[in-house]
Amino acid sequence: MQQRVASKAEKRVIKQLSEAIVFEKLLPYEIKQESLKTVITIFGANFKIRSEAKRSSFGRIRLQDNTITITDLQGHEKPEPIRDIVYQLVNHEKMQDSLLEELNQTILLSEWNEKNLKLPNRRGLSYEEMESVIMEGHPYHPCFKARTGFSLSDHEMYGPEARQSFQLWWVAVKRDYVNASLPHVEEAFLQDELGVKTYSLLLERLNMKGGTTKDYSLFPVHPWQWKNKIQHELKCLSPDSMIPLGYAGDFFRATQSVRTLWNETHPKKAHIKLPLNMVNTSSLRLIEPHSVCTAPALSNWLEKLIKSDSYLTESLNILPEYAGIVGMEDNPNLSGHLAAIWRKSPSSFVKEEERAIPMNAMSLIEQDGEPFIKPWLERHGIKEWVTQFIKVTVVPVWHLLVSEGVALEAHAQNMILVHEDGWPKKIILRDFHESLEYVEDFLKQPSLAPNFKKLHPCYLNAGDDEFYWMSSIEGLRELIMDTLFVFHLSEVSFLLSEHMNFTEKAFWEVVRETIHSHLLLHPSLHERNKLLKAEKECIFTESLFTRKVGMDKREYRHSVINSLFKEGKLY
Repeated sequence: MQQRVASKAEKRVIKQLSEAIVFEKLLPYEIKQESLKTVITIFGANFKIRSEAKRSSFGRIRLQDNTITITDLQGHEKPEPIRDIVYQLVNHEKMQDSLLEELNQTILLSEWNEKNLKLPNRRGLSYEEMESVIMEGHPYHPCFKARTGFSLSDHEMYGPEARQSFQLWWVAVKRDYVNASLPHVEEAFLQDELGVKTYSLLLERLNMKGGTTKDYSLFPVHPWQWKNKIQHELKCLSPDSMIPLGYAGDFFRATQSVRTLWNETHPKKAHIKLPLNMVNTSSLRLIEPHSVCTAPALSNWLEKLIKSDSYLTESLNILPEYAGIVGMEDNPNLSGHLAAIWRKSPSSFVKEEERAIPMNAMSLIEQDGEPFIKPWLERHGIKEWVTQFIKVTVVPVWHLLVSEGVALEAHAQNMILVHEDGWPKKIILRDFHESLEYVEDFLKQPSLAPNFKKLHPCYLNAGDDEFYWMSSIEGLRELIMDTLFVFHLSEVSFLLSEHMNFTEKAFWEVVRETIHSHLLLHPSLHERNKLLKAEKECIFTESLFTRKVGMDKREYRHSVINSLFKEGKLY
């Protein structure tokens, strides 16, 4: 019988699936030293996963590629290892099918990329082009390219990797079903965003179908969302609720997040975030209706906080989400499916001598087998570069939390590094409408916070931990350490240890020392920083995959060794 050979994509899915199982303690395992090697064995009911491994920061276990074997209890190779693992983890049949679909779709789309796309030299590309060529996806989550519902032709057309551009589909929605938060009156706003010519074209189409802007608002819709969701719901609506207007305007391309689009026709114009009825990584990629009109208020709040603090003014930029519009919120079949958020382009924040780059580029390996950042490290010195990198990327986020009491979900896709010839200069943060948290009593300037009860009815009787206001200061720390440290900078620290002989222990010492140095310059922050308990021996982190498999746990979080613990080790 011929041995089945797994593809590169399938091997990666199995690797990340196994690492998540170990990190989140979903199955029993043992770690042993065999000669000079660390070997891990994971025990399922009818299989064993065995691999050489390395211990990494925050207790993460990194399996070694090409040493992973999955066998039955008699030592025979498992022909369908992913299915066996999923069936072990998930008891519910529909959840089994759903997870298998996402894992298989991840493999399918990754294999298409490998077969059809040639990876260019990424070191010299623009920010916008980097959004297309960072094909790796999430480095921890096993469903790193799920995109449920995407066919291969959809993937080629609307995924970022194939670099295809497309126009948006437009509809007119009766004003009775629309809420909006715009910087100025709708007509002037749309003329600014679309240009007078496109706006006039849409008005002409609307008028030809018997509508006027007195009764209707114009809505951009992702063309995939129109074809796969919105048009199918039209038959269930009253005839005058929504009027299709067709394709119009500038051409857009997908960013890494797929649902956020950048303007290829005019790159300095706004990025637009549009809902997609698909699951990617761990979430259904709709847009919560309450967050759409809240987005500009959150951006305005952050801008006020930054301007009120001389350090933040110099060290931090945000991409404001300055406009939002949502439709059919009360329709159970369309709620969250029809919305748009406009966000400023990073190009407007970068000086001529500077370059912007997505932060997840920091842990990439290039075609030459070397780290993307290796030329920068050789040019500036590893310790010097790492210290400046932490000073630029970590300290502003930490300062915002400690000084102002606001935590942001600073994961790799939400951060943009501004550099000059590889030397880190500044950080840009984005995506606040669903990733900002605070505790009322910890706010330094509570009078600047939005009046949420006036923004949306769902906030009126909401308790802590439902939306943006949390019950625990430690929860704010957990958000930042999860997204920025455990699942983001840990990839950089591991890369430096593997390729540049700069240990992970040394990396996290730089993080700790750089934060301490900043606090020495701002002594008023010492007591507030102590409340976060950021350097205790063990901390909680989110169980990203446990949430996915629906394991019966009260909380989707687990305890890990803290790499910021002063006397601690990596494991």
